[in-house]
Amino acid sequence: MFDEKEKKDLDLLIEMGKKQANKLSSMIISNYFVGFPSKKQTEAVYKEIILYLEQNGIEIVDDGSEIEKEDAPLPVPEIRPFDPSKIDIDMKTMELSSIIERLEYNEINMNTDFQRKSGLWTPVQKSQLIESLLLRIPIPAFYFDGGKKDNWLIIDGLQRITALKEFVVDGTLELCGLEFFHDLEGMKYKELPRTFVRRIKETNIVAYIVKGGTPANVKYNIFKRINTGGLELKPQEIRHALYQGRATSLCKKFAKFPEFQTATTYSIRDDRMMDQEFVLRFVAVCYYGIEKYEGISDNYLNGAMEYLNSSECADEAELEKQFKRVMVAAKNIMGKYAFRKLGEDKIRRPINKAIFEAWCRSLYTLDNAKVALLEQRKGKVYYEFLELCNHPGFLQAIKASDKKSFSMRFTYISDMLKGVLYDTTNESR
Repeated sequence: MFDEKEKKDLDLLIEMGKKQANKLSSMIISNYFVGFPSKKQTEAVYKEIILYLEQNGIEIVDDGSEIEKEDAPLPVPEIRPFDPSKIDIDMKTMELSSIIERLEYNEINMNTDFQRKSGLWTPVQKSQLIESLLLRIPIPAFYFDGGKKDNWLIIDGLQRITALKEFVVDGTLELCGLEFFHDLEGMKYKELPRTFVRRIKETNIVAYIVKGGTPANVKYNIFKRINTGGLELKPQEIRHALYQGRATSLCKKFAKFPEFQTATTYSIRDDRMMDQEFVLRFVAVCYYGIEKYEGISDNYLNGAMEYLNSSECADEAELEKQFKRVMVAAKNIMGKYAFRKLGEDKIRRPINKAIFEAWCRSLYTLDNAKVALLEQRKGKVYYEFLELCNHPGFLQAIKASDKKSFSMRFTYISDMLKGVLYDTTNESR
């Protein structure tokens, strides 16, 4: 698949990686990839590059550099993230047998996709949790979303629940690495003496149940604050857990479209659902409505998820058509610089969320004829956007999170594109 020059460059990347503990950042790979001819900038080629490097012992790591880091949001006066009076959490002390029974009847949701890369416990860690129960050592409290009585969602405690399920319900875990009960090494649950079985089931635990009447936006904040596991949940991972339905399936589906991956030069990784967040941002600004933004990004995107799950949502075929159209247009007009700030040095900068939103909204509002004209005048667009990226007002608008700045960023991009469209001199630079 690679010609001689490309293979030589790949071998140089391998040598570079070997000097850095056999690791290369995703940004290095992305920048190498966009140097390929346009016809070879496909998902298949990108995967071949990754495979070639991995086969040669190079690990690709995400240094977070391909998405521009956001500044800490400024405090927004007079706006609360949710109404504290609507928090409804029930604390229960119960025997562990209650949790085990729910696991036996599939009444606890174990399909929490956002935890799939959480670095689940090793067999030794799981075994030592079981040993703690046998030693009568108290274990931390569990948190569940109890909105559906027969399908509790785990907010905090997935790894402990997983260990219990594998040992007690599935019977697949063999005890190992025990510090005190060495005689139990290699045993499965069914092989334990009745005394130990009873001790596990009769262990008292504390469970906090978020009741069903609690609004989804409140649950989002509870997830965000409570989860203390080995993996700090990202906002889109929490949304994925709370807004199951068309919203989650659509974001997941759209994030895989080659039009999106090509426009973003495969630089938005999917392991923490950041790619799905970008899809949601498109939906938010193009369909949910920019007028609904009230100064808190999380609340705004939560509302977009609710919109996707509602009867008011646009037809999925229409959403797909427009999403692909906008992604193709962004790629055709800005090439490898799509959704990024520009500089005189022509260095390709990370993707910027605010710029992504503003370009999506502006291109969405233009018909195909106007988009085609922008593609013809892409040199002029590049120059005008470069000028805009040096404008203090625009830079402030994409940096701040207040309602006025949010609105202004769309105005800046829209006016810039209109200036190119209605420039009768049709100068191209």
